[in-house]
Amino acid sequence: MPRRKAVLTVFLLTASLAFSQQAAISSRHVSRIAPLTSPRVDVSAERPQAPQTTIGQPSGHAIPANTWNLLATLPGIIIHDVAFPTATIGYAVGESGQVWKTTNGGANWVQQSLSNASSDYFYGVDALSTKKVIITGFFDGSGGAYGVFRWTEDGGTTWSEDMSTGPEWGQQVRFVKGKDGIMMPLGPAGSDPETTAEYTTDGGATVSDWNSAVANTDGGWFGEQFSFLNNLHARASGINFCTSLTGGSAWTCGPSVDSVFDGPVFFHNDKLGWVGGGEISPNVEGWLHVTTNGGKTWSGRTIDGPWPIRSILFLNGKTGWAGGGNVYSDVGGMYFSTDGGNTWSVDVTTNAEMGSCAEHAISGGHHQLWCAGFNYTNNFYSYIYSTTY
Repeated sequence: MPRRKAVLTVFLLTASLAFSQQAAISSRHVSRIAPLTSPRVDVSAERPQAPQTTIGQPSGHAIPANTWNLLATLPGIIIHDVAFPTATIGYAVGESGQVWKTTNGGANWVQQSLSNASSDYFYGVDALSTKKVIITGFFDGSGGAYGVFRWTEDGGTTWSEDMSTGPEWGQQVRFVKGKDGIMMPLGPAGSDPETTAEYTTDGGATVSDWNSAVANTDGGWFGEQFSFLNNLHARASGINFCTSLTGGSAWTCGPSVDSVFDGPVFFHNDKLGWVGGGEISPNVEGWLHVTTNGGKTWSGRTIDGPWPIRSILFLNGKTGWAGGGNVYSDVGGMYFSTDGGNTWSVDVTTNAEMGSCAEHAISGGHHQLWCAGFNYTNNFYSYIYSTTY
């Protein structure tokens, strides 16, 4: 893969959309801040100005459908992604080079020792097995800013040094079939108008095993969560909704599903999928849309509430969760649906921005779920919740 030498200086985080040119008045809508600690950049877009709205607390069942347990509270930590290769072994990653591991289902977490990681911001983790784990994100320090990934082959006893994927800031990473992987960036770097995804077909062990593909020619950003199915079909969204039917090597893009912008994407199969989103300015608001025909058409907002949606997870075509919140006002929690995302209820209120979820099948046809979030209380806390369904 060609190594680009450009240094990441600033994202082009405002989109150039035709319909915005027709609007007499526009305003800057902020989806989130990335990262939450320095350097801080607004992930935003100019959109037609909407009336200031006041959204009340989410409505839901008087009694939540599922019992969520707070497993862990991690002070001073900002967890962005979690992965569980088994029901007992899990990994969590975050800012300031933080990597954590549990061997008892999330009840206790031990920080992993990584060299030269204090300037890393980890946004993604995928556990291909209990021993083989990849983490992704970006480095920002005296040597500039660029996307990075690291591997462990021994369950976290040792980790590789940073390997660079180029100037774009990395986010989540996902593998299917053990060899095919995609790393989605936040957005374009410097004056480069293109957003490039990284993909591998042979395991991605080294930099040379990854290839770059233009994922978005409009210079837009992507939400943290993207979808990658076993048939190598991938979807990601943010400013634009983009699809790859070739394992990440080629992409086609169109407008975002929501008229503002999107965020997390989750597809159960090539027909049934969900896209969420949200903003923290000028309103604090979250939304979610459903498709049953592979994205040819989408529903209106089936969630329109005060928690920006950051993560989506469905166990099947009917049962799923959507998590979110706003770290700066300490609000958030999990919505729950049993009808494919057409209607939702509040499953748990966590007062934290729920940004990532994972699941693993357990005995009796049940599933264990873990969701991680964070708030700003006393200079950031991360929380990991779990439920059994």
